[in-house]
Amino acid sequence: MEDTQLFPKDNILNLEHVPSFENDFEAFSQMKTSLDRLWWSRLVISVRGYVINYVHSNDNTLFHCDDAFTIIHRYLAETSSDVDSAHKYFVAVGAMAKEKDLMQRLLAVAMKKPISDNPLDNEEFRTCFEQVFGKINQITIQISIEQLPAYIVFARVFSILQMRWKEEKAKRRGIRFETDPEWEPDERVVLFQQFGSGNRTWILLDFDRYILAQWKPNGTSVIFGDRFVEKKKRSGLKLCATCGMLEQQASQFYIHNDQAFLLERMFRLCCTTIPWPNSCPIARG
Repeated sequence: MEDTQLFPKDNILNLEHVPSFENDFEAFSQMKTSLDRLWWSRLVISVRGYVINYVHSNDNTLFHCDDAFTIIHRYLAETSSDVDSAHKYFVAVGAMAKEKDLMQRLLAVAMKKPISDNPLDNEEFRTCFEQVFGKINQITIQISIEQLPAYIVFARVFSILQMRWKEEKAKRRGIRFETDPEWEPDERVVLFQQFGSGNRTWILLDFDRYILAQWKPNGTSVIFGDRFVEKKKRSGLKLCATCGMLEQQASQFYIHNDQAFLLERMFRLCCTTIPWPNSCPIARG
């Protein structure tokens, strides 16, 4: 999955403002209703992975960006999401993404430095800020600074995709970026950071757990693509029957009736009357 317009191979993450962001309800509504949940979910996964590759060395920024991407996913890809709420939220995100030098200006506000163009003095901006981050105070200002990489980059990517959508609709041709059954993430996407390392345990971030829970038991296929998972299965690895986690090494999970289970509590969901073997190589939990 290479699209250098969406995901340029820059040395540093581009956090320039996004003047091209459009508040186009008709286009947004068409995209939200025409493109399926899997497409939106993989869009969020892709943008999240791209951003995290630039900020992963800062635990605080990583944590807050993951929170932001979880919220974005809730508005765009959860089964209960609706067009009106999602559009209202992304209008607010776009309004902030269009602000020039927003991070530097908010940093000045947070540090109580004198600033002639405090964005929070603008009533319209304040409304958008509170729509995304909540009531304005020192805590939410600091959180906004940490989450801006997520929102600015997502706004830029979405702005490009919305322009492509409108161009394709005008030409009355199919959209080129619809769901691909052999979808694989870009090589810069970071999910399951210990994937394939040979460790006996997984190290998952909150966003990883969230996506697995949203799509269980097919979360691994949603994240990595069907082709990738089938290749791993042919090599002898198995998916947990309840959560969809993929083994990191052969025979890591407990097998019962040809089903694999990561944890005892997951085994109990399917096999309540069968005792958990004392010799099982994986963790109770």
